[in-house]
Amino acid sequence: MTKDDRYGSAGDTYGSSGDSYEESPSTGRNGGDATPVHEIDDAESATQSDGSGVADLPFIFARRTVKADRDALPVYVRETTAAELDELEREIDERFGGDDVMSLDVREAVVRAGLRNVDDVVDVMEAWGYGRR
Repeated sequence: MTKDDRYGSAGDTYGSSGDSYEESPSTGRNGGDATPVHEIDDAESATQSDGSGVADLPFIFARRTVKADRDALPVYVRETTAAELDELEREIDERFGGDDVMSLDVREAVVRAGLRNVDDVVDVMEAWGYGRR
């Protein structure tokens, strides 16, 4: 698997219509009265109409490319975490065998899941030593 395959720069076959897709300001991405991220219903925010003709389309179908409408968020991980992410990507790719699963989608889904399960995030951080001072 090449870097382009993993990150989708050349292989994103979803949403090739050229329509743009922007998240609603209610997601907090562009300011305004932001709803806390852990309270956002992903299905609802992904299907809101933005006037571009992509209403009611899930995110992977509404976007132009896998990197469209995303901000870069560099994350440095240890080797064991990177290996676990790679394994998760393989498992999800097998589960959604008919879809072209993008690494960026899996990684953002992991972040979204963490935001929904803050207690799990706290547990990991406590295991790393946070809260012992």
